Amino acid sequence: PPRPPAFSAEFLCLQSTLCYKVDMNATPEDAALSPEHMLALLTDQRRSVEGQMGGFVPALVTAWGIAWLFGFGALWLIDGLKPAFSLPLPIAVTIFVVLLAAGIAISVVLSIRSGRGIRGTSSQTFAGIVYGITWSLGSLAIFGFAQGLAANGMSRDLANIFYPVAFVLFAGIMYVIAGAIWRTVPMVVLGVWTVIVGVAAPFFGYPNHYLVLAIGGGAAYLVLGVLSFVQLSRVRQRVTRDLGASTKEARRG
Repeated sequence: PPRPPAFSAEFLCLQSTLCYKVDMNATPEDAALSPEHMLALLTDQRRSVEGQMGGFVPALVTAWGIAWLFGFGALWLIDGLKPAFSLPLPIAVTIFVVLLAAGIAISVVLSIRSGRGIRGTSSQTFAGIVYGITWSLGSLAIFGFAQGLAANGMSRDLANIFYPVAFVLFAGIMYVIAGAIWRTVPMVVLGVWTVIVGVAAPFFGYPNHYLVLAIGGGAAYLVLGVLSFVQLSRVRQRVTRDLGASTKEARRG
């Protein structure tokens, strides 16, 4: 997990509940806490805040894993299994668009909710909102750019490769940015992997590039999503256990 930022008085006011507990709910036992014990409690609370800021990662990765696996899988089924089977074009495109829109919507909601309840500097809340909006803005920009290329003679075969790869590369860059904003190393790794898959996919040609994106992106995302859920659950249990132990030890002292 990412290393917590340096301890500072400013960080202690990041979460309103922490300030309330320290300033308003103090008891004689709390007042007797040593500086070391108080620092330990505040450090655990700080980790809880950071967990809230990065806790959306498993849900985000899982959502995009489903979208990519079934969305690109549907596009591959248009021509990938011919003549044995062919998924009608309107159905395949509808599945892909719906799943892509759902992935973007989930990204927006999770990025905004990640900063809810955290006071701190307004830059954190602002970053979450801008990050969420950028998903929609970037997607619209790619679509508009593709329309401009089509108006200048881009063939249908090339468009079949350009559209999905452009969105994949954009998603990879956004993941790297998310990792930088919320200091989550798995998101940075995921973003780099996404860019690699996006760059490699066109070399497999149509329609196999869809299969590369479905497996290299979607299936890999789902595996990482499951592992992230497990890891996050373990971290939260450990922090809760350590906080309880610190509190009991401090009160006995």
